[in-house]
Amino acid sequence: MSRKPRLREFNAYLLAEIAGFSKNKGYQFEPASRDPRSPINPRDPGYDGVEADVMYRGERVARARGDGATYCCGVTFEIFMRAWVAWSGAEVVGDLDASDVRALIADWFCPTMGHSGVVSALVDRGLGVQIAQEHAQPGDLCQFWRSVDLGKPSGHSVLFLAFGARDGERTLEYWSSQPATGGIGAHTEVIGPGWEIHLVRVGAE
Repeated sequence: MSRKPRLREFNAYLLAEIAGFSKNKGYQFEPASRDPRSPINPRDPGYDGVEADVMYRGERVARARGDGATYCCGVTFEIFMRAWVAWSGAEVVGDLDASDVRALIADWFCPTMGHSGVVSALVDRGLGVQIAQEHAQPGDLCQFWRSVDLGKPSGHSVLFLAFGARDGERTLEYWSSQPATGGIGAHTEVIGPGWEIHLVRVGAE
């Protein structure tokens, strides 16, 4: 069995990889159409939100647009893969083959509204541990939902940086790709009522 990072060890690798991504290259996410009554969360059929193609055991598992544009699930998956290579010296994640990684991506990208995304993708494969908000640390991975209303769902896949406060309201600081930063960058939002925040730390206890 391939080795896995110790819990708390991998966060530093994730944070270190931020510097390797380009800023201000654009955010682009055009999902396939969906019935507003359906819980299905369609993906962008054109590409996978990554800055550069992600290869795994000689196969392309995530497609880039080629112009630097990205979206959230793509860049959080890509930074995980870059950090894994930096940590292990190889692209092989656990005992996963390319088809396993494609299945991991399907979970990571939230197949349904309200899905825990990266949390399910990693915890279900023994690659991470779910973390309570009070124990969150910079470099944890996070899927949050501002709304799971099927008529107007809103979610985001991010690298957690910090919880804070602004004018008496709780805030969430994170790194990802979003319209507010013109693509990849750090951003802070006020946490609204009813938000669902799911956190995972890469590694094994």
